[in-house]
Amino acid sequence: MDHSNDAPPVSPELFAFAVRLATRAGRMSAEAFHAGPTAVRTVDGTEVTAADLAVEDFVRRELAAAYPEDAVLGEEAGPRAGTSGRRWVIGPVNGTRRFTDRVPTFSCDLAYEDEYGPAIGVVHFPMSRQTVAAGRGLGCRLLLGADPDPLEALRTDHGRLRAGGRREPGGGGARTSLSGARTQAHHIAGWPETLLTALHRRVFLVPSEGGVLDVLAGRADALVVAGPALGYENLAPLPVLVAEAGGRVTDLTGAPVLEGDGSVLITHGPLHDAYLEVVAESGEGHDARALLVDAHPGWAAEGAALTAELLSLLAPVARRAEHIGSTSVPGMAAKPVFDLQVSVADLAAAADAFDAPLAARGFVRSPYESDHVPAGRDDDPARWAKRLWSRRGGPGPDVNLHVRRTGSPNERLALLFRDWFRAHPGAVPAYARFKRELAHRTADMGSYAEVKDPVVDLVAEVAEAWAAETGWRP
Repeated sequence: MDHSNDAPPVSPELFAFAVRLATRAGRMSAEAFHAGPTAVRTVDGTEVTAADLAVEDFVRRELAAAYPEDAVLGEEAGPRAGTSGRRWVIGPVNGTRRFTDRVPTFSCDLAYEDEYGPAIGVVHFPMSRQTVAAGRGLGCRLLLGADPDPLEALRTDHGRLRAGGRREPGGGGARTSLSGARTQAHHIAGWPETLLTALHRRVFLVPSEGGVLDVLAGRADALVVAGPALGYENLAPLPVLVAEAGGRVTDLTGAPVLEGDGSVLITHGPLHDAYLEVVAESGEGHDARALLVDAHPGWAAEGAALTAELLSLLAPVARRAEHIGSTSVPGMAAKPVFDLQVSVADLAAAADAFDAPLAARGFVRSPYESDHVPAGRDDDPARWAKRLWSRRGGPGPDVNLHVRRTGSPNERLALLFRDWFRAHPGAVPAYARFKRELAHRTADMGSYAEVKDPVVDLVAEVAEAWAAETGWRP
């Protein structure tokens, strides 16, 4: 779900709270930066410092005290369930590598999502004491200093940012041609060669510095992020920041950035389609890599709350709702997306009944209507039919909702897979290591799933033998 211009404005007081919390978190990270080199450890292929953990812990405690019913998604500690339907997203130290390399351009990011989608976005740069912040319906602003007054800025309309505000030499207005457009390139070492070459021929590529702030302040015409996919925590502030400044943000395929592949294109608007055309002409796909995180102890409670909510929403057509997939297995590394299964008598009738209530909660129906049939089975593929809805970007946690027929083999396999791992915790670390290595070595989600399916088939064979021995039933 992306930023909506038709939704009501967010509360100025809530906007001010978010700005002040992000700047307070920034002061913590600045103090850690000035303290000198910090120890670094690697978790799931990414660098984590004590500052990352301390800043996120601080923000979580402040949110728990002020808004205890809101959900929280953090980069380091995973999701915390909520009951309000609203969510805070924390990027405690965005740019950990720059932080550890003593480069003072990291940021502290905070986003807020409500029932209408992205509502507040804050990106605070602690070392330069600059904060770019936006609230839905309140505009986007550049606030200066270690302790800015957001309410005063709203009252006086001070610091308002308007994308494309920089004028071309000679006073010709915002740039309208790609030729020579100043384009910040982020993660450039991981870019595909064809994309790098295609843009290099058309625009003026420069290193990423202030990122979204530089585009909105007119110091750059565009920001392009390619290569390794950004995490949701890094993307969450962008829709409201860019939209409230009058710019445009998508992934490199043109999809909404929170529903896309982890790449980013930010422009002041008029040149956006021209950039997308260059990317398309480069012939490069930009499918997101699988992003795995460590298991979080709160997943079980959040999964239970989600299944109870869906069962209540979709009854009586929904006969059963279960938390399935990797997030349902204690200790299992997983993509930070909840897989849920609803069992029904008739798929077509369920689809008709579920579309409207699910759409109201941010779910989108997928055209994918069949599961993978395990190797060696001669089942009619029609027995593995299903319906699938997905939610990304709120309200609430990201979810894949699998609707399957009661008694079907795919309904049974999803439950067997979960219960076998729960009964064999010693197998969890090995399978998690396999998934991490696979995510590291495959270029996109499609390749990840294609390679993983045969391994899941092998686990299923072992699990079926266990089910026969123990008398397990779904």
